[in-house]
Amino acid sequence: MFIWKDRGIPGIKRKMAWLAVGFCFSIIPSFADACSCTWKGPFLTVSKDAVLVIRGRIIRHHAGPSPTMDVLVLETLKGALLDSGMVVQMGDGMHCRPILDGFPPDSEWILALNGPGSKPGKGLALSHCGEYWLRVENGDVVGNIDDSAQRVRRMPLAEFLNRFRYPRFEETMKGRITAGERFQRPFGSRFVFILEPTPVGWDIVITEYGRDENLSRLTPPFHFVPNPREIEGWQLSDTPADCTSRPYAAEAGPENPRKFIFSPDVGAIIDGPAAGRSVTIEEVTAVRRFGRGTLEILSFGLEPGKDGCPKIGWMYFSVRLEGGY
Repeated sequence: MFIWKDRGIPGIKRKMAWLAVGFCFSIIPSFADACSCTWKGPFLTVSKDAVLVIRGRIIRHHAGPSPTMDVLVLETLKGALLDSGMVVQMGDGMHCRPILDGFPPDSEWILALNGPGSKPGKGLALSHCGEYWLRVENGDVVGNIDDSAQRVRRMPLAEFLNRFRYPRFEETMKGRITAGERFQRPFGSRFVFILEPTPVGWDIVITEYGRDENLSRLTPPFHFVPNPREIEGWQLSDTPADCTSRPYAAEAGPENPRKFIFSPDVGAIIDGPAAGRSVTIEEVTAVRRFGRGTLEILSFGLEPGKDGCPKIGWMYFSVRLEGGY
């Protein structure tokens, strides 16, 4: 710090003194660039605020005043990329980023990029204001995955990916729908609840972003009685037997509320295109273990239909959905 008395210094000398002060501060890094952050939590917490999450391999380091590392992207877990390679800005002593030494070339990592505190500027950067990186080695993920006490643990990669993509959820929604309308609403991290219109009511459908598969189609029972996913007018009638074309000549429809199950494994590793056999009880149990839903019909209005089978003119309902890993 420069200290002088203003009195007695000629104008030109006083101006030169201020210029000297300005020059000295200009060569000191800006306080705005200095790192000041608190630890924001384990990976599964902080990655929610990252714009991009990838699994990648470190290719090379670029040291210097603005260090970076080249990363080969093996898998994009969140966000989008146009290329399989990226440059990540790393620690330079002033920004809140880890240093290069901890990420040796040819090592594999899961990186949550541009999270709070990383000060990325116009590129991609890794913050050290939380557990924004996990190492992948020997088929396991290693680091502070989900522990607020900052303890390191090891988890199989497949299990980690399930927990990252499909975190626990519990949601409720309500709606009113009229004949022929389609109702849809997102829930969880990747799913959509849909009421798909039919000529006499609606079908319950659960989809995942990027897939057309109905993830709830393995809701039992499969034969001999109406399935709870199918909401039809005759099921709500006081005299269901008047509907001569009702399935299985059932005396009544499914109970209210309707219960259904779903899982992203349906159509993928359970009852997929190459299954070649019937679904097992164990597989249905696995679907139920992942996701469960309940739809309650709160009120409705029926309209006349063919063969004594009324149509649902409108329906007010509530839905509860829970599941995840």
